[in-house]
Amino acid sequence: MSRNVLTKGEAAARSAEISDVHYAVELDLTVGDRKFATSTVARFQACSGDAFIFLDFAGEVESVECNGRALGPDAHDGTRVRLDVRPGENTVRVVGSASYSRTGEGLHRFRDPLDGQVYVHTKFEPFAAHTVYACFDQPDLKATVDLTVTADTHWVVVANTDHEEPPSPAGEERSTWRFGRTPPLPPYLVAFAAGPFRRLYSRHSGVPLALYARNSLFEELAGEAPELFDVISRGLDHYSELFDLPYPFTKYDHVFAPEYAFGGMEHPGCVTLNEGLLFRHRVTEDARRRRADVLLHEMAHMWFGDYVTMRWWDDLWLNEAFATMMAVVAQAETTRYGEGWTAFAHHALPVARHADQLPTSHAIRVETADTDAARSNLGPIVYLRGAAVLHDLAERLGWESFVAGVRTYLRTHAWGNAGLDDFVAALRQVSNEDVDRWVDEWLLRRGVNTVEVVRHAGGDRVAQCPDPDVPPRHLNLRIAAFDDHDAKLVLRQRTHVSLSPRRREGELAVFDASPDLLVPNDDAVSHVKIRLDPRSRRTALCSLSALDDRRTRAVVWGALWDDVLDARLPARTYAAAVLTHGVLESDVGVLQVLLERAVRAVQVYGDPISSCRMLAVLARHVREQLDGAAAGTDHQLVLARILAGVLQADGHALLSDIVCGRSPWAGLEVDRDLRWRALLRLASTGGDIDGLLHVAMEADPGDSGRRNALMVEAARPTRAAKEEAWTRLFSDGFSLAERKAIMAGLRQPAQEALLTPYTDRYLRALQSMAGTAAPEFVLAFARALYPHFTNDEQSVLAGTDDLLDTKLLSANVLKAVREERTELLIMQAARACDAAHRTG
Repeated sequence: MSRNVLTKGEAAARSAEISDVHYAVELDLTVGDRKFATSTVARFQACSGDAFIFLDFAGEVESVECNGRALGPDAHDGTRVRLDVRPGENTVRVVGSASYSRTGEGLHRFRDPLDGQVYVHTKFEPFAAHTVYACFDQPDLKATVDLTVTADTHWVVVANTDHEEPPSPAGEERSTWRFGRTPPLPPYLVAFAAGPFRRLYSRHSGVPLALYARNSLFEELAGEAPELFDVISRGLDHYSELFDLPYPFTKYDHVFAPEYAFGGMEHPGCVTLNEGLLFRHRVTEDARRRRADVLLHEMAHMWFGDYVTMRWWDDLWLNEAFATMMAVVAQAETTRYGEGWTAFAHHALPVARHADQLPTSHAIRVETADTDAARSNLGPIVYLRGAAVLHDLAERLGWESFVAGVRTYLRTHAWGNAGLDDFVAALRQVSNEDVDRWVDEWLLRRGVNTVEVVRHAGGDRVAQCPDPDVPPRHLNLRIAAFDDHDAKLVLRQRTHVSLSPRRREGELAVFDASPDLLVPNDDAVSHVKIRLDPRSRRTALCSLSALDDRRTRAVVWGALWDDVLDARLPARTYAAAVLTHGVLESDVGVLQVLLERAVRAVQVYGDPISSCRMLAVLARHVREQLDGAAAGTDHQLVLARILAGVLQADGHALLSDIVCGRSPWAGLEVDRDLRWRALLRLASTGGDIDGLLHVAMEADPGDSGRRNALMVEAARPTRAAKEEAWTRLFSDGFSLAERKAIMAGLRQPAQEALLTPYTDRYLRALQSMAGTAAPEFVLAFARALYPHFTNDEQSVLAGTDDLLDTKLLSANVLKAVREERTELLIMQAARACDAAHRTG
């Protein structure tokens, strides 16, 4: 069997030979619980007929017919069907079967434990369409598709296009759904979902809209539908006007898919979404904002990715960076949450900067050798850093010029494929800015530059810090200077400073007295890392909540968090700043992310000797805030969630009350989410959960409750619990979503003695699974169970190095292991910094 991967060279050779592709795909979902029947008729034009041409197909082949001639069994090697093509038109028919997935990729099958109903849904990006139907599985061979699905007569099937009404009978218990021909789509965007879904309809500006969810979630769907339809409708208006191009597809459906492994996927006309976005418990306004961001992100793809598609995965950024950026911009125009860049600075930019400093850092636009490499690039550098540098580009060009370039790009490549050069050509038509230099510095170069202020008696200067791995870039930074007046940080001046590879330092305005706080990049427009000078850091730690500007506060909070990860600021100092200033943030999303980082600072980056005492300090301060929080508010809810995650043995009675649904605070609704948080903390700290697990599951009896129960059981600090969890990971009967829950429970901070023996087992398991286990599980296992919490860190590092030297692991898993090894080194350095503060 050949390796299930497609190289860039193979794809280029195939697209040079093949054109005008059309698929007629027939699927029968009624033949069994493990497999489905699949048949594809592919029609296409070939240039010479001399090239080696193959269809991708990873199922079992029953027959292959090429231009009327049957091909023998040797035509299929397990992942490819070799063809004998001729110049001009060719017709190939592949008949066979394929397996359902339980990993979230391909055709995922799920049985609802509440009512026993079965649901299936597809997710093909970047290279899984051929696990369901035979195709040329690459983005630049777009094709029209006629899809036919035979399913249980009680099922609903939803796909990229409308279906015939009514479905045709295929027997007493089966119906056949025939869908209209799609516009040209790459194989990874062909999609369908099937099952006894419930649906709600709407219409906006002539576009039919629908929402689908499984039967057991219909009540939640109905409750959330008005808000969902409102965001979708406003988003369609916004993007249609912004791009000067109406929504390009015939309908716009959203399917909430069970056990979905991602936030969402931009299938045209059939967007799939994680069921976590269909709220089943009380959520904050920030959770609703983040859901709107997902909806707007996937919607932006209808133009960026679906209407105009990258040629190859090198230009994944043309999909994902643009969708991320456009969703942030759209937030101000389409939601009640206001501008989105401040939230982006809090939530996304620290993640992007951190990813840029790992040894696996790469350029935003990167040469992608094959589909495995494409999978590994689906991460924060492309999505988050990509959006950040596009934001900077729009500021450089001016928003109107940037939008004009985007419109030109979309019009020029309508329904086709494009790449970096095409986008640059569109920008050149509308701007005289040196776009080539911007591309070279920001798209084609890895790493993030660090900027700091250097104070001199003769004047303060801002400079790019020397870094042998990251050459300096051209920067245009806005700098804000503040003075501390009567416990309030007052803006003295804002100015712009230009830096370049030749001129790495820029002089700030000469002040009679140097400001108390100097913040480079205070508007968060440039993608740079800020290192506060000692005086500015002291001012921030003492008075950050006295700074009125929300965006500047976000920049300073990000700089302090970066300092923790760089072992320049003790974890306890960061946590104390959050307890002093972060708790005064009015935005509940900011409050939540700061408190979560404070907890992580103590549990992960703090001196382990002090962690119990520091967690007690956190718990005491959070409880004081909670006692004073207004009843029924988002602030009260966030504080309660944080408290449930940090209480220790002296809080077990309170945790037990929460699990049983008893609220200690007026107005606080103890919902299923808060119950599980409390039970997880109770279990991980050695509390008695006998009987309580049943109570929590009664309140949440479905698949979500099952996953949470698996996590709680794995979190218990006993050898038997850890061994049971480990055994479950390698047992049949668990989906990847359930295994991820087990792994999340198994690895807990403060359980080092129990987890240390699993170091060798982790390393051996990765070697034994190489090439044999589902790659999605191997990757999740590599990340989730890396031995960060251990009493023998040097042994972990040495064993990791030996594992990396074996060359057994796939590129994706190698990347994950390298990153996790680096995280352990970061933890070591940060803990040493915190310990020095304790003893100093």
